Amino acid sequence: MEVTIDNLESYLAKTYGGFASEHGVSLAENNLFMKLVEEIGEVAEVINRKTGRKADDGTDLNGELGKELCDVIHYAVAIAAVNGLDLNSIIIEKDRAASIKYNHKINLEDFILNRVR
Repeated sequence: MEVTIDNLESYLAKTYGGFASEHGVSLAENNLFMKLVEEIGEVAEVINRKTGRKADDGTDLNGELGKELCDVIHYAVAIAAVNGLDLNSIIIEKDRAASIKYNHKINLEDFILNRVR
């Protein structure tokens, strides 16, 4: 099974949406942001252990890094979802601008359209 950004956004909007506060920012959004920051810290901890800056306890650091990065993606996409953002379109637009700015030979949209499976 392949997870798409659209499917993940729809799922997370349903999961976290609808907890509005009087300030127009959802309670979910505040909580999601705090979880995102926490998970980024956990990614930093794993990277510090991988690079020897902190002691390694013998766990599978690549597996742990994958799980923590998954959590970062989860909460970042959830914040976009509760705000009604279309990350798929935004990612394509942002990459297109970056590919022009940094003179890349190909952009993400062209890569996807020309990808051979």
